[in-house]
Amino acid sequence: MMNFFSGLTDEIGNIVGKLTLSSQEKKELEARMTQIVYRYAGELTQQQGAAVRLEAEGNWLQRSWRPLTMLAFAAVVLAGTFIDIPYLDGDSRFWDLLEIGLGGYVVGRSLESMQSLFTKNKRHGKK
Repeated sequence: MMNFFSGLTDEIGNIVGKLTLSSQEKKELEARMTQIVYRYAGELTQQQGAAVRLEAEGNWLQRSWRPLTMLAFAAVVLAGTFIDIPYLDGDSRFWDLLEIGLGGYVVGRSLESMQSLFTKNKRHGKK
């Protein structure tokens, strides 16, 4: 993105260079235009950062779908101890699904924890 703005300031310099102004006025005009471009670039970067943060925070359902799924699996297993549920037979694919879900949940949470530790250490300059 900064390459885009650097190229834009180069183009501004080329346009200002073609104007019939004194060299002092050309330098002032080019400096002022460059300041404007970089100010808007900074504002654009801040807006993009805010959008990324908002997206990363997500809503309640985005943050809670894994625990809710695992609670639903637990409810089915618990209900299966009291009533006969065909899904809980020994040859049922339900147990494969539960194993995949539990493995994905544990691995996903572990990776999220490691990522938060990595980003925290990176912010503090640790390796």
